[in-house]
Amino acid sequence: MSSSRTNGKVVALESLGDIVRDGESVAFGGGWFANHPMAAVRQLIRAGRRDIHAITVVGSVDMDLMAAAGTLGHLSFSMVTLEAFGLAPNVRGGIESGSLPFTEYTGLGLLIGLEAQGRGMPYLPYRGPFGSDIPGRYPDIYATTTCPFTGEELTAVRALQPDVAIVHALRADAEGNAQWDGTSGPDVEMAKAAKRVIVTCEEVVDRQVIVDNAHMTKLPGYYVDAVIEAPFGAHPTSHVPRYAMDAWELMGYAAAAGDPAAIAEYVAQISGETEEGYRTRVLKGRDSVLSALVDAAEVIEGAQA
Repeated sequence: MSSSRTNGKVVALESLGDIVRDGESVAFGGGWFANHPMAAVRQLIRAGRRDIHAITVVGSVDMDLMAAAGTLGHLSFSMVTLEAFGLAPNVRGGIESGSLPFTEYTGLGLLIGLEAQGRGMPYLPYRGPFGSDIPGRYPDIYATTTCPFTGEELTAVRALQPDVAIVHALRADAEGNAQWDGTSGPDVEMAKAAKRVIVTCEEVVDRQVIVDNAHMTKLPGYYVDAVIEAPFGAHPTSHVPRYAMDAWELMGYAAAAGDPAAIAEYVAQISGETEEGYRTRVLKGRDSVLSALVDAAEVIEGAQA
């Protein structure tokens, strides 16, 4: 990186363990097999962080890996899944055994709680969730309110403020202005709600690049406290348009996740290597394949149009 890209809010990935403290609540961006800040997840494990209260809307390998590593002290979520590769065995095992305390939200309820905090409101109302017993389980989060204009009965969700939000963007400048080209999922709502915001990104760029692509700036720099350059930082989940999800690595993870000895070895491997070492070991030249898969998807989509 040139000096114009390394000043300001840019810090090294290795400093993440000093920014995020044990016991803090941390909202992790991304959803399904896309855009999870996996380089940050791996670094928190390397740093030995503990008792993290993770907040995720649709968690994936990020939550399961931290559960396996003993990083989590609490989980607030609406869903955690390995999708076609099955359940998230370490999250499920922790919840079933009682070793991982949890708070279950509806997906929309969690987003509305974050949005309420971002808007500076104590709560926001919405219609629903219809047929769910979750509001009854959590009266400190959900309540019933009445619209002052129509008299309609609505569900109110208490504002939710994480200590930290970690999201993964396509690019950011040294001032923290962050851009996405594909989906940003819940990332912006999480960032606007949190006390501190860390953006990992595929590349840190000069401010002029941000200016030239101003329509892609979804998170202005005044929300952001730290920027970390992390190429392939969402791997093995996808970060379109740079790369597709790495199905080979995810299959390997899913195979290890349900075996105590195998997942312990997986965690030990990550803990003992740098992020650069992880990329070298795991990608093995697949980076070009994962990029080509994105291009192929665009061709197929165009052919169907």
